[in-house]
Amino acid sequence: MRPPVRRLGAARALLLALALGALPAGAAGPGPLPVRLEARAGRLEAALDLSAVVAPGLEKQLGNGLTNVIALYVTVAPAGGGDVVALQGRVIEILFDVWEESYAVTVGDARAPQEIRRSFPDFRALRAFLADQEGIDLGPLAQLPVGPLVVEARVEVNPVSREQLQRTREYIANPVGGRPGGGGARSVLGAVASFLLREPDPGSDVHLLRSRPFERAEVTAR
Repeated sequence: MRPPVRRLGAARALLLALALGALPAGAAGPGPLPVRLEARAGRLEAALDLSAVVAPGLEKQLGNGLTNVIALYVTVAPAGGGDVVALQGRVIEILFDVWEESYAVTVGDARAPQEIRRSFPDFRALRAFLADQEGIDLGPLAQLPVGPLVVEARVEVNPVSREQLQRTREYIANPVGGRPGGGGARSVLGAVASFLLREPDPGSDVHLLRSRPFERAEVTAR
């Protein structure tokens, strides 16, 4: 996997990382979500540190020989509150091969026309991959509003709602990229966001994370 931040000065990259929360985040606690941002070809890309969510205790669950699912929803919204201005979804399916003692992973992402398949020899390698979710396309940087923004993430381990998981897959197949430019697109994005980011079902393993505020001008183009 390529490094999430390239060709930034070391000091600038450090300041940006600190501004977005370089401390470990709690599963749903007050700690900020660590995020690294850069612009590639005019589009905002995010890399999220989900180490706090992908805890070592998940090894037993993810190694049970069944297909396990991690659903990730990432949004950009005004720091002071307001409508979501960018939304991206990702679905990661994990299957432990009890004979080979390795993990087969399938990633569904709007950036790839086909699902991405990976293999990891042990839980340590799998956890490193799951904890560093990079290349999350959040739409055209220039179309984000001026003012403090936040990146928010909702991480579900084995989602209880199959309907929501299906909607996520549909959204990945036909995303509404970036900040909506017209009323119709804005309505669609708002409807999708309100469904995907609704309150978690009782008993579900859901983590809600939020970065420190950042300004659009802080993101340096690659």
